[in-house]
Amino acid sequence: MHHTLNMLYRERLLPRPLILGLAVALFLMVGVAYSRAFGSLLGVLLGLSVSALFIGFAFATAPHIRLEEREGACFLTAGRARISVEIIGSVTQLSPTQRVEIRRGRSADTAFSIIRGSLPVVELEISDPLDPHGLWCLSTRRPQGLMRAIAAAKGPKNG
Repeated sequence: MHHTLNMLYRERLLPRPLILGLAVALFLMVGVAYSRAFGSLLGVLLGLSVSALFIGFAFATAPHIRLEEREGACFLTAGRARISVEIIGSVTQLSPTQRVEIRRGRSADTAFSIIRGSLPVVELEISDPLDPHGLWCLSTRRPQGLMRAIAAAKGPKNG
């Protein structure tokens, strides 16, 4: 049986340049410390190894946001969480003030959140009363694109 997958939206929240700057600082700190103790070559190799592990971990753990259609059903995946678009209610982009409130813990008990730095945040209302998370708050570099993709995925089902 052939399963067709239609990717409606895809984004990966990669680390910001600040994180990569921290990796360089980590390289310098480890390199200098171990160069003094074990010699220059070993210090540089250890510094590079630690920095490479740090950068690899940062990229490997960067969350994905995907909107996929498979066999007529559409699902939104954010990190490890997955939800059917049929139970997504309103979708709005939060203002910078609202984004700060979310980051400070407003509705932290009820909202599923993937918030990264100063990226715009899209809030999704979940209409399933059995779902423990009444809201999803997702950072995205392309909030309008995500909102359009969700609207398009919901459109044919409702009309």
